[in-house]
Amino acid sequence: MIRRMHLTEGLVIVVSILLAFGIEAAWAEYSETREAHRLLAAIRDDVEATQGEVALQQESSEELANRARHLLSTMADPPSDEAFRQAILTLGSIFVTSGWEPVTHTYVEAVNSGRLRLIESEPLRLALTRYHAGVEEVNAIHRSAETQYYGQLEPFLVEHTVYSELAAEWWRGALVEAPFETDVEALAANRELWNLVTLRLELEIAMQNRLERMDGLSVEVLGLLDEELGPGVS
Repeated sequence: MIRRMHLTEGLVIVVSILLAFGIEAAWAEYSETREAHRLLAAIRDDVEATQGEVALQQESSEELANRARHLLSTMADPPSDEAFRQAILTLGSIFVTSGWEPVTHTYVEAVNSGRLRLIESEPLRLALTRYHAGVEEVNAIHRSAETQYYGQLEPFLVEHTVYSELAAEWWRGALVEAPFETDVEALAANRELWNLVTLRLELEIAMQNRLERMDGLSVEVLGLLDEELGPGVS
């Protein structure tokens, strides 16, 4: 009788311990699932926000490329001195760099902290890697544009033009009008200017290609995120 009681007590203890471990494991799994869901939702918000930035960049890049093409066409075959002068006045706005602020902090934090392991879907992890590589490609083109402006164009403008005439339109009103004018006739046959504008056009073409790729990557990532998050998230 006593042995049976001891055996029963032992079984109760063992079952209690196993039950406690089971509850703890179930809670840990539940907590990890909730954390993974929050991570995926935050990454989705970031990708959607960056989609807006991509759209703005596409519009800006197309406008800059069109201005560059117009100036090069006018240099190649100027219809009149005045037409060339008006085209030259757009030079400052051709080289302006618009703001590019992709939202990537959630993914970067997840990589650095090791929380990326919470994303179990291999296709989604690979898609996120491609997506953020695409963001870095756009970042690199932006850095190239800034380097081109400060390292090449600005010195050219100082030497060959009256900058207050050629500054981007939104700056001109804040600058002092110069008592002299840019020698437009000299610029019409300036090979360095031709090369500078052509290089800028090349950058904008590269930018448009990268942004188009970003569009496709965004759609892919959002689709995979929606699959993981379930209905009612889009």
